[in-house]
Amino acid sequence: VVALMLNSVVTIVGLVGGFLFSVFFQNVTPGAFVSGMTLLIDGRDVTFALSKAAIFGMCAGLIACYKGTSVGGGPAGVGNAVNETVVFTFMVLFAINVIVTAVGIQFTVQ
Repeated sequence: VVALMLNSVVTIVGLVGGFLFSVFFQNVTPGAFVSGMTLLIDGRDVTFALSKAAIFGMCAGLIACYKGTSVGGGPAGVGNAVNETVVFTFMVLFAINVIVTAVGIQFTVQ
């Protein structure tokens, strides 16, 4: 849930920032920005981005839960489990990103 909310906030901030930069610094009319954006982005792209965020959040949460419940060795073991969680999550999410993006491109490219 947090990954979906964070993805939504980042997307909205990016769109607003792009709009402000285009309109005030690049002298693009607001209508041209919106019409250009609607040519490049459709509902499938938004759904794909939200799906990736949900998959990433679920995988990161599951890895963290597993590493957290299987920790041993006292405080030093907790520190090692945290480090292992971060490294393992990064590697797994990188691999998942490659696979999901390759599959998703097949559905979003027209």
